[in-house]
Amino acid sequence: MKRLAACLLVAIGLASALGAQSGPAATKAKALVESGIAFFQKNGQEAALAAFDDVKGKFRDGEYYLFVFDVSKPDSAVCVARGDGNKALIGKDMWATKDPDGFLYIQAFEQTIATSGFGWVDYKRTNPETKKIEAKSSYIKLVPGTKLFVGCGFYKD
Repeated sequence: MKRLAACLLVAIGLASALGAQSGPAATKAKALVESGIAFFQKNGQEAALAAFDDVKGKFRDGEYYLFVFDVSKPDSAVCVARGDGNKALIGKDMWATKDPDGFLYIQAFEQTIATSGFGWVDYKRTNPETKKIEAKSSYIKLVPGTKLFVGCGFYKD
């Protein structure tokens, strides 16, 4: 059963990675991730994580913000930075986090970066603006030479 679940996650991750998003929102999310990774590589992990956590910094633009997960341990995804100001999630292992439909989207993030190093994952979250559950799409990318990935998402509704 675990093997079947793992295969399904890989298939979902591959489908998400291959199903690239388009449009201004997707372009903006992807550009923010690419900019964040460039900053990380130039300035180092400590400076990058601090910059990504700054809700008034250059890596926050309205609903667009960076999040970073450490996937260095098996079956673990620890949040190490979030630009949305939700400090309660920093340091938390979110591996088993599900969306309202039961989709393990953090695991899908990890599977996506494990198979291709980058990609898109679609899931559902409560939009802080509307307070409604909405479809969300996040672009994620592995920071080269690390076990950290950076992501940015947008609400599709």
